[in-house]
Amino acid sequence: MATSTITRPATRSGGLALIGGVILLVFASLVFPGGVLLDPVDQTDFPVALEAMAENASLAHLASMLSIIGMLLYAYAALTWLRLPQQPGLGGTLLRLGVFTSLFGWGLYVIAMGMRHFSIHLMQRSMQSGADTAMFESLALSVYAPMAGIIIALVTVYPVASILVGLGLGSRFGAMSIFKLASYGLALMGVLAGINFLVLQHAPGIDPVVILRIDNGMLSFGSLCFIIIGLGMYLGQGELSSDD
Repeated sequence: MATSTITRPATRSGGLALIGGVILLVFASLVFPGGVLLDPVDQTDFPVALEAMAENASLAHLASMLSIIGMLLYAYAALTWLRLPQQPGLGGTLLRLGVFTSLFGWGLYVIAMGMRHFSIHLMQRSMQSGADTAMFESLALSVYAPMAGIIIALVTVYPVASILVGLGLGSRFGAMSIFKLASYGLALMGVLAGINFLVLQHAPGIDPVVILRIDNGMLSFGSLCFIIIGLGMYLGQGELSSDD
């Protein structure tokens, strides 16, 4: 593949979208009530997690909205990968399949964040004067629990998507570069995340919180890979640039 550095509009905007999506998602995860920094709680304890969100509902709504926007930016960036010059052989097929798998997974996440918005709203209703607190809290829990199931579905999908996209992008490069390393790093992250999920399924004795923390660490590594790939797109790296 060519290694020219001609910056094309579609690639440039896709790279910015990818970097912007990472920034928004990381920021949202940091400020989300009950998460990493603000009043951290055990996210597997649903009533406690809901209570943490209800105590700072406005910030929880903001973090959820930023997460949705971040995923939409990811989706835009992925669609620009479909505009890359067609590559013969397995690499091109893997990339296209990876894009569609990613879009499906990110769509699941957007749905989950919509459900989280609604569960926060129900918790807000439970705190209003004269409200049937127990009823609204029960309704919020009935929305939040299926939301967690959708997140599990995403955890099943995103390792596969990461492997496909990473191998598809990495195969476009001839010589070794930081962009090729980031692409294959994305594939490696997918493999490790898949193993982590299998451990969660078949080793129930391990605390789920431990598995969740490991998964978050791998997602952080994947985010770094995305930033490097997005930078390559923005700079017009030949293997990551479209023809228009």
